[in-house]
Amino acid sequence: MRIADSRRLTGGNLQSANPCAVAEVQFEEGEDQQLALSAWRNHLTQLCQELEVDFGRPFVRFYQGGACLGFDAPIDALYAATEINEYAIDLASSRSERTRDEALEQFKTALDQEANHRLLALQAEAIRRDCPFLWDDDEVSIGFGQHAQVWATNNLPHNEDIDWPVDGRVPVAMITGTNGKTTTSRMLTRILKTSGLFVGSTSTDGVCVDEEIVEAGDWTGTGAARMVLRRPEVSAAVLETARGGLLRRGLSMTGCDVAILTNVAADHLGDYGIDDVAAMAEVKCLIGSAVKPGGTRVINADDAHLMTRRHDYDTPIVLFGLNHEQPELVAHRQAGHSCWSVDAGMIVYYQADESQPLMRVQDIPCTFGGAAQHNISNALAAAAAASILGVDHSTIKAALAQFGEQPSDNPGRCQLAEIKDVKIMLDFGHNSHGLEAILDLGKRLIAEQKDARLCVSLGQAGDRLDSEIYALSDTLSAMGPDRVILREMAGYERGRAPTEVATMIRKRLIEHNYDSDNIQIVKGEVKALDDAF
Repeated sequence: MRIADSRRLTGGNLQSANPCAVAEVQFEEGEDQQLALSAWRNHLTQLCQELEVDFGRPFVRFYQGGACLGFDAPIDALYAATEINEYAIDLASSRSERTRDEALEQFKTALDQEANHRLLALQAEAIRRDCPFLWDDDEVSIGFGQHAQVWATNNLPHNEDIDWPVDGRVPVAMITGTNGKTTTSRMLTRILKTSGLFVGSTSTDGVCVDEEIVEAGDWTGTGAARMVLRRPEVSAAVLETARGGLLRRGLSMTGCDVAILTNVAADHLGDYGIDDVAAMAEVKCLIGSAVKPGGTRVINADDAHLMTRRHDYDTPIVLFGLNHEQPELVAHRQAGHSCWSVDAGMIVYYQADESQPLMRVQDIPCTFGGAAQHNISNALAAAAAASILGVDHSTIKAALAQFGEQPSDNPGRCQLAEIKDVKIMLDFGHNSHGLEAILDLGKRLIAEQKDARLCVSLGQAGDRLDSEIYALSDTLSAMGPDRVILREMAGYERGRAPTEVATMIRKRLIEHNYDSDNIQIVKGEVKALDDAF
């Protein structure tokens, strides 16, 4: 076996509820996997005994062609633990006896240099007091937002010198899913802001405070969450949580009040042994373990994969779905639980056998009169989470009634403009599931127009599986646009030739009997828009 990736996981993850050191390994053809794994465990045990460290019991998570090997480790020993894990794997791979060498002394030095007894003491006391605790290489903090106290990791106080907060929490929501994360987080942020809270949020566009970007970029990982939760002006947090951060570093925090799961679909498959949608659902559902006792998970009842895994954790569940007569929603209500759905064009809150209409779907601007079904779903999720966080229904209604009126409300998502009778919609949809939603909306918007034509410009990064790229083509073909403009994605080739992805989509469309004269490949988004006009 050989190491494909080695890293530390600083929070709960697929393998463990605790921080740990892990390595992704690939097995050689014909290799005796059990023999190799047994050798790895033996070497690891021997190394730990000689180093006099008590790491957690080794674990293995198998997947197609490889496995994830690792063990729990204290937060002040994770770097050294990853090196020890790599060394044990290398020894097992060579199947040779270890001789006395410099490695052991190097590991001892690494453990001594990384050790931080005050850090461990602070972590233990925070757990005892049920006080929020965050750490990284540079800073350590207790309390969230306006209650946060932050210190340099190498200059921590003694526990007895800390003015420990009585509570130390602010309302926190975590949001994940394949599609809809950013829109749902923006909706929820707007609702909480309308209720009078000063909201810090993270998304693929950046870190925002009070809906103003303070750090631009794709900020959906652990660093972004810590940044928001340490800002002293923040009185509520909305944390978009992407699968990449969950797989690379684990959960960013624990003790959130509500976790929203929007949906799961085929996208970014093949990374870290996540090879199918069922495995991706397991990753997304990890945020359920971050919910504090008494917190709630908000789950999309229209998503079969999420519903299959809804009992992974024992926190209460609020369901949402587009059809109030959907069997799962009906059964949930009959069991005495609450859900959010749509009945006769109205968003409705259900608690057991009672119902409370909130507002008309068409009164939410970003639903385009109800044509954008996916944004109705996002609104249901945001309303459910806001209600759990204590926001009254009149405030939820007021916030949703103006969300989407301005382009700045939801940039890059269902952004519609009109120039000389030509409607232009920009959207970030980058997988088959998202593309289907946006094309369905496009079809609905032009359905009443005489002689209307639909032109689609599409690009895709090169780090997707061939099957995911072909799925885009299949979705596009099924919608039957009049013209397709495929564009190169300069800087996003990620191992492929400049026009390789566009050529793959074009070939697949032609295989579906799409007229090749109506497909072109251009360089860049601006060129695509020029040609479309």
